[in-house]
Amino acid sequence: MSEKAFILLDIKNISRDFILLVLLPVPLLLALILRLGFSALADLLRIWIDLETYSPLILMFILNMGPLLIGMIGGLLLVDEADDHVMPALAVTPPGRRGFLLHRLGAPYFWTALVLLPVPLLSGLEVEFSFARLLVLVLIVSLGAPLEALIIAVTAHNKIEAMAVGKMTGILFIAPFIAWFAPGNWKYLGGVLPGLWISLAGFEEMSFLKTVTLLMPALLLTSLAVLLLLRRFERRID
Repeated sequence: MSEKAFILLDIKNISRDFILLVLLPVPLLLALILRLGFSALADLLRIWIDLETYSPLILMFILNMGPLLIGMIGGLLLVDEADDHVMPALAVTPPGRRGFLLHRLGAPYFWTALVLLPVPLLSGLEVEFSFARLLVLVLIVSLGAPLEALIIAVTAHNKIEAMAVGKMTGILFIAPFIAWFAPGNWKYLGGVLPGLWISLAGFEEMSFLKTVTLLMPALLLTSLAVLLLLRRFERRID
């Protein structure tokens, strides 16, 4: 099968499942909701809380959420394909099983990056980002999509279990809140969460070099987890 055939197959599978269709544009929809309603809500709550000071936290929450939601789609498809014994058949096709897995993990990554790039501008939140900083941050945070897909594929054996695992990984949403609210060095207790480093890199304006430095732990942690889970998944389907 060619890459084009893989893409057409994905479109067919996703279009038949309403939940998967809804998950695809969620970050953009949330950004649009913020654009339309955040200012009014901030004005309404101003006597109790200055909501605008939390703009960086809200934005990083959405950016960290995107890979988990879109990665869930890849995970659900992998579980279905493993359950239907699609992998052995793919082993004799020109791209092979490795080629198919590369597509299955690469597609959520690139879609996540594509969806997240316009989120800061679309949301209207007053968070300063140069394009270079935003690009490198999005490229790193999007690695969470293949990671989420593999977590689901390794731990779930059917669609119901896959949905349950996807909901359980929602605990990772806590990373931006640890980075924002934990005092001083206490925040680094959450250092095993890639989202902590991603959030710290996005909370305030800083140099490109400092941004990249803060993102390095996230890159290393996510890449290592993806490699380990990929090996485990390959052993499962052998």
